[in-house]
Amino acid sequence: MDATLTKPDEIDRVNPATDGLATRKPDGKTLAIEHTIIEPFISDKQDFAFFSRAGFLSIENDEALPVPRRFIQVFVPVGALSNQAEQDRDTIVESVRRWIKSNRLSLPAGDSEHRCPVTPRYELILTVKSVPLESGPSSESGILTVRRQSVDSSLSSVAEKALRDKLPKLVDARADRRILLLERQHMNLDPNDIVKEIERLRPSFSDLARVDEIWIVGTFFYGTPFGGDYLEFGLHREGRIVRGFYFRAGKITSFGRSSI
Repeated sequence: MDATLTKPDEIDRVNPATDGLATRKPDGKTLAIEHTIIEPFISDKQDFAFFSRAGFLSIENDEALPVPRRFIQVFVPVGALSNQAEQDRDTIVESVRRWIKSNRLSLPAGDSEHRCPVTPRYELILTVKSVPLESGPSSESGILTVRRQSVDSSLSSVAEKALRDKLPKLVDARADRRILLLERQHMNLDPNDIVKEIERLRPSFSDLARVDEIWIVGTFFYGTPFGGDYLEFGLHREGRIVRGFYFRAGKITSFGRSSI
């Protein structure tokens, strides 16, 4: 498309403005875009900071742990490191590493839950997803990821905060059309649940009527060996995902009904 893109929110740091404004050159029509990340629970960023500093992500770099031709995802309960001393966090991480090393070859296909002993009085319940890998550059060596999983959903509060923070900036933008872009970074966060929450909140947010389109973009594998530069966009309309665009390296690869 022959259009120019500006980022009003970066230009004016004093007065809140929308994230993106695209202007189509032939006719001057404008499109405002407001983006926000939909977290699966409150304080997700803070919990992730604990998670990454503790060294869980380093487990993924242990080349001895992946299983050839298997994609294994290990999910640690959210909050497992909250209010833990640094030494105790190290113990938890090392316990998960040992558990993976001992059990990785005998994991059942599909989804399963397992007890991971940490101390004689404390254990974690790990959720594991194990699926075969199709032929490709990563299939022979296998892929292992260690991520977090929420045991209690606070999606309703997250969605309400996102609309409260983002809708005013979007509807105040001088534009012919307005798009609300909701980013989903977690595979275990069902896009249909996001859609249901937005629709449930619609009577409380009259400004939603001034939003022309709501899109959900899945970025949970973006930047990983498994997902690379792949992105998937789903158009939300009348309470469901009705259309999809699939991008790789910034270029559309296919159209159709979204699967996110």
